[in-house]
Amino acid sequence: MRYIVVALIPVLLFISGCGLNSQDPAKNAANFEIKIQRFDSAFFAMDTMQIKKSITKLLAQYPGFGIDFIQKVLMLKSINDTPNMKAFYRLHFPIYQAAQQVNAIKIAKPELESSFKRLHYYFPKYNLTHNIILFVGPFESFGNIVTVDALAVGLQMHLGANAKWYSDESIQTIYPTFLSKRYAPEYIAVNSVQNILSDIYIQPANTQNLMQHMIEAGKLQYIINACFPNSPDSIKYGYTKEQYDNLKGQEANIWDYILHEKLTYSTNITDIDNFMQEGESSSIFSESIPSNVGKYIGYRMVESWMHQKLQKGISMEAMLATPADKIFATSSYAP
Repeated sequence: MRYIVVALIPVLLFISGCGLNSQDPAKNAANFEIKIQRFDSAFFAMDTMQIKKSITKLLAQYPGFGIDFIQKVLMLKSINDTPNMKAFYRLHFPIYQAAQQVNAIKIAKPELESSFKRLHYYFPKYNLTHNIILFVGPFESFGNIVTVDALAVGLQMHLGANAKWYSDESIQTIYPTFLSKRYAPEYIAVNSVQNILSDIYIQPANTQNLMQHMIEAGKLQYIINACFPNSPDSIKYGYTKEQYDNLKGQEANIWDYILHEKLTYSTNITDIDNFMQEGESSSIFSESIPSNVGKYIGYRMVESWMHQKLQKGISMEAMLATPADKIFATSSYAP
């Protein structure tokens, strides 16, 4: 099982309007239907006067996720911890009600099915689930969970960027505005595919220097682009439109800076963080440039490499398996 807090799932995206939109080999793949399971509704429909009986019934209905929800999401030691169960119910019922009003899954479902269709096409050996479980958990807990037989989506993390809970001081210390602005229904599909990709592919342990970090991020970016050929750049990257446009316009200057400062092979954690870490804006360029510019540069390197004749027909699995050093050495990247 793989858990992910939505805040840590930097949302990825497509770089140019021409590339994959005109080259979408998975467009005509078989449809991939998903089944929505409303754990959230079942939980908040419980009779709190008979909560132990209700929990037992809920666990029978959701034998796998139910236990994980109690132990891993609510962090309770036992289903017998009824006082804390009731406290969670009482405090989060208004959040559940707000989630019902937003109805995020109605907005997200078409994009989930479209992106899962493409993901299944590119990774046919991976046992991609058809089951989506919706739940409401604590804000400081998980927002997207890959389970054995389902993907669980925390609706508390998709109430809309202007939801009042996200502006609470205690929540802002965990999820500042540059992150909470992404907590909207339209980010569910990208967050979900990104989490599944982290289950499909684990970054090599020998990823050490900035170039390797950028290209490893760029590999995943390339796949996200293929799965979301028509989605806005702001959704896929998590940048604002202005940041994306400025980054695209400054790509050559940013690459010149990396070369001039001899950062390509830097293993200094500060150098790597300056290009790869999430933040309000870049700490070394300007406020109009996003913080994690390395993801964009890495994608452009991978894109350059993938578009070469030598890579014609290469699978996404083979691309992921190709060492970052080889991609960099043969990508002919020159912004």
